[in-house]
Amino acid sequence: MASDKKIDKRMEAETVVQLKHMLEMELKRIQETNKVDIIMFVGIDGRIFSSLIPQLLDGTQFRLLNLVKGNLPSICSQLTAENLEISIHKYKDGTVVISGVGDNCFLVSIFTKEVDIKELQPVVTGITKGSAVLNHLFELKPITPEAMQGYDDEVIEELSKLTRLLFVEKFDETREYKRNMELLKFMKNKIGSVVGIGAVDEIVTVTMNELGTSAPYMKEKDWIKFTEMIIDTHIKKASGDIVADECRKTWIPEIERKLKSFV
Repeated sequence: MASDKKIDKRMEAETVVQLKHMLEMELKRIQETNKVDIIMFVGIDGRIFSSLIPQLLDGTQFRLLNLVKGNLPSICSQLTAENLEISIHKYKDGTVVISGVGDNCFLVSIFTKEVDIKELQPVVTGITKGSAVLNHLFELKPITPEAMQGYDDEVIEELSKLTRLLFVEKFDETREYKRNMELLKFMKNKIGSVVGIGAVDEIVTVTMNELGTSAPYMKEKDWIKFTEMIIDTHIKKASGDIVADECRKTWIPEIERKLKSFV
């Protein structure tokens, strides 16, 4: 009977590359949700950590972008001196919203269409929420209930969504995934050497269904249990007790050694 085991398909950034990807995902979500034309995540020293700028800029976009870049030293000075939280600048060609991201960064959102100040409130709310999410990620805080205590529900929900998106997009680059693929290949070779290559895939699939998991998401204890089930259910049936006992003596220690090598 298949297990009802639930696989946790969430993932936090464990490397600089994954953190950068997570920040860029949130930046894109802020841009799309609030219909921002140009968005930049900037440090108070003027460094642009990440940005989403169209490859081809029209005249209005070009002028506003250059205006903002020219004003970066002044914006950085304001943030350093006054810990600016939100600032709205309305120009003839568009609107620029500057939102503080913690004490050391800020978010620049450029709108090149005419926006009425009264209509900006939902946009400002969305940008403020996104800034809180970016700050949490940038400060390398874990995405746990304790670390998110005191946050608005929308910020907590957004951080949770990002862990699921990161899992979907980057899980196959993790050490856990690579370990599991190597162990799967190892076990398939071992099983095939006893029962023949033709039966391997069916045996593996049936056993994993009984465990209620699949190879990419296996934990250490799953691999031990998987190996024991293969030996007890399939190797013993196909080749007898003596062969099954020999497999148990060699396969399980090898699996344990391989698991330790990935720690």
